[in-house]
Order: sequence, then structure tokens, then C-alpha cells
Amino acid sequence: MGLKGGDSGFFYYDASNAAAVIFAILFGGVLALHTWQIVKFKTTFMIVLIVGVVLEFFGYITRSISITNSDALWANIASQTSLIVAPAFLAAQDYMIIGRVMAYVGSQYGIINHNKITKIFVGADVLAIITQAGGGAMLAGAQGNLDQMKRAKNILLGGLVLQVITFAFFAFVAISFDWRSSRAPELKPYASQMQGMRKLWYSFYLSAVLITGRSIYRTAEFAEVSFEPGKTTPSGFALTHEWPMYIFDSVPIFLSVAAFNLFHPGQFLPARKGSTIDGREEASSNKSDVALQSV
Repeated sequence: MGLKGGDSGFFYYDASNAAAVIFAILFGGVLALHTWQIVKFKTTFMIVLIVGVVLEFFGYITRSISITNSDALWANIASQTSLIVAPAFLAAQDYMIIGRVMAYVGSQYGIINHNKITKIFVGADVLAIITQAGGGAMLAGAQGNLDQMKRAKNILLGGLVLQVITFAFFAFVAISFDWRSSRAPELKPYASQMQGMRKLWYSFYLSAVLITGRSIYRTAEFAEVSFEPGKTTPSGFALTHEWPMYIFDSVPIFLSVAAFNLFHPGQFLPARKGSTIDGREEASSNKSDVALQSV
């Protein structure tokens, strides 16, 4: 959390420029690798992840600028906003990946049709992104204005809670699909493909746990901030200590992104949307073909 007038410009602690630079380099590295993998596997549906990683990369660059230049309010606002909302894009990418898996394996094994996943979960995620971005920008630009900080805190908490609840429900949907499809006797002829995709599920589960843990941390971080009567500055452990952000936000998010470098969806899913595990097109596509042929 950055606020003008702290011990280190915008911060209430001695912020580490080295840490910001290190994570800018780390996210820059996975960004380059993911960009190459998208081109290699032609997985344009992974663009959402690229947006999230770009925000992380940009967030740490601007954090470094705000640490070394105490007058760069724009950098502090950009950093705070980027680092707060970036994981929401990564959560949206998880929705899209599992939606693709459901379409490829067979949506009949899910409790929700894969087409509805995008509409329901990504829609909720977009709302969470807008809410968090607004609250983050308001907080970073408060410059000690406690009333504005209180409003920003409530807005941020609303967006974070929405993200946690949405992702928890989605995790239940994904786990249910994985359990049912992995035990379906009719999919035994495709055991090699299913076994290969198990690696993709490992990446997803790791990503889901890390993103959820990070969101819970951020929720607790903002929830514990208090505004005591008579004091001109807010109080809170995370407000006065830098290490929790790196341990509970930076590291988990980096690992969640790197997991999909290790087991990239393009290695297990077809680049073409609508292709199924048995080599045919989705039923909806077949119906369209029949309709066209009858005209």
C-alpha cells in the first residue's frame, strides 16, 4: 500500500528497490516465454494471461520508479493499480483454460456448460477487475486523505471478496468436472490424451490455490487497516511491513504464471476452438453444419 508522506516517499517502510527490480525481471522473463509459447502453439486464447503478466511486469517497474522518485505520484498509482488487478486477469485465464478443457473432453461431464463459464465467471471477474482498479487508484492517489482511503478500502474489499467467492465456486465446478471425466468409462480409449492433460490439471490446481491464497491475503491486508481517532495516518501490519506483499502476493503469482510455462495448454489442447477429444467438432458446430447443408 503506498501513501505519500511515509518513511520512504509513498510507503510507511523502507521500500526495497532491489526487490521491485528482481520481480520486474522475473515477470519480464515469463512474459517473454509465454509470448513465444503463444506463437509456437497458436494459442491465442492465452492472451488474457499475457495481459495479466504485462500488468505485473509494469507494476514492478513503476514500483521501482515510485521508490526512487518520491514525487512520481503517477508511478505509485500505476503500480498499485496494476499489482492489485493483475491476478484477476490470471483468474480469468484459468476460467478460459478449463472452459477449453471441458469443450475438448465433453461438457456433459460438467455441472455447468462450458459456454456458460465464460459468461458467468469471466463476467464476474470483469466486475471484480473494475472494482479493484477503481479502489486501487483511489487508494494510491489519496496522499494521506483518510476519508478517501476509507472509501478506497471498502471498494477494494468488495472487489476482492467478489473475486474470492467467484473463484471458489469455479474451483468446485472444475474439480467436479475433473472427477467425473477422469472416471468416465467411455473416455478410456483416449487414456493417453487424458493422462497427458493431467499435467495441465496440475498447473491449474497450483494456479488456483496460489491465486486464491493471494486474494485472501489481500483481503486480510485491507481489512486490517484501521483509522484511529486523533491519528493522521492509518495503521496496519501490512501497511508498515513490505515483506508480506512479496511472500503472499509476488511469489505466489509468479509461480502461478510459471506453472503454465512448464505445462502450457498448447501442449495438450487443440488450437482450434470446437475440436473434441474424439477428433470431431462440438455438437453445436455439427448442428450448424447440418442446418447449412439443408438450406
